[in-house]
Amino acid sequence: MVGTDSLQVYPRFTLGYYPLEGGIETVPVLIGAFGIPQIIQVLKEKQLTPKATKLDKIIPSWKSLGSKLPHIVRSALIGVGIGSVPGIGEDIAAWVSYGTAKGTSKEPELYGTGCEEGIIATEVANNACIGGAMIPLLSMGIPGSPPAAMLLGALLLHGVSPGPMLQIDRPGFITEIAAILLLASFAMWFCGIFLAPKVVKILQVPSALFMPVVGILCIIGSYALGLKIFNLYLMIPMGIITYYLVKYGFPVPPLVIGVILGQMADANLRRGLMVSEGSLKPFFTRPVALILLLVIVATFVTNTTLYKNFKAKRKAKKA
Repeated sequence: MVGTDSLQVYPRFTLGYYPLEGGIETVPVLIGAFGIPQIIQVLKEKQLTPKATKLDKIIPSWKSLGSKLPHIVRSALIGVGIGSVPGIGEDIAAWVSYGTAKGTSKEPELYGTGCEEGIIATEVANNACIGGAMIPLLSMGIPGSPPAAMLLGALLLHGVSPGPMLQIDRPGFITEIAAILLLASFAMWFCGIFLAPKVVKILQVPSALFMPVVGILCIIGSYALGLKIFNLYLMIPMGIITYYLVKYGFPVPPLVIGVILGQMADANLRRGLMVSEGSLKPFFTRPVALILLLVIVATFVTNTTLYKNFKAKRKAKKA
């Protein structure tokens, strides 16, 4: 919530420092949160020998796919659901799906080590979110993610106006988009299977040799956004803070979700309170808001230590 308020144009938490009036940019924070800690960790370990020397089977067996089907379906539903909400995007879908899979897993300690369930949760939700983002784009003309926004611009350049009249003006266009997405999925699968044996050879190069390149790309990526040196002042301290947060066991996904959705949540909450004249009743009288609140409460309760201990004791009694 740092920066100029989008509703009343009032500076908040800027401390009189002009660069903060534009708010905290998402990209430098994300680059710092994911790039800098990795650089510090690799250079600290001084890993000079390659970790991977051999690539095993790439295509999973039908038996393996069948056993992971519940994870695939759940992650796909999460991706489509989050994608259908305008402005959230694929990153949030991947993190939410990963957190859900880890929270419901019998072996959560395996997550973060390359287990199949974690990979399925993130990648299926990430891909399904693209299809979900097409729902608000084609029905209302509102892009649900950055790629959807780019697609909207491309459609407008070709004289296609997404919205309620799309099915009347261009019958069958939605079906064509669905077919294109299906073909794109097959093309992505083919490229992935074909390139995996080649790309995995990069893992045979010691990680420490990549870190200077990663550091330069982090600096260029942060500075290129608006060509502001302030982004570097933001990225490096955020990276150092995140490194210590991870070191002491704090998860990074809540930080990422907060940075991405914080301003959106703040603006829409205050806009809703202005419409309701400060009343919180719509949270409990509107069906969608009430359902979301119940989901939040259920998620919070089922992930508390008290609930997990109760579940473990109940399972022990049955045994």
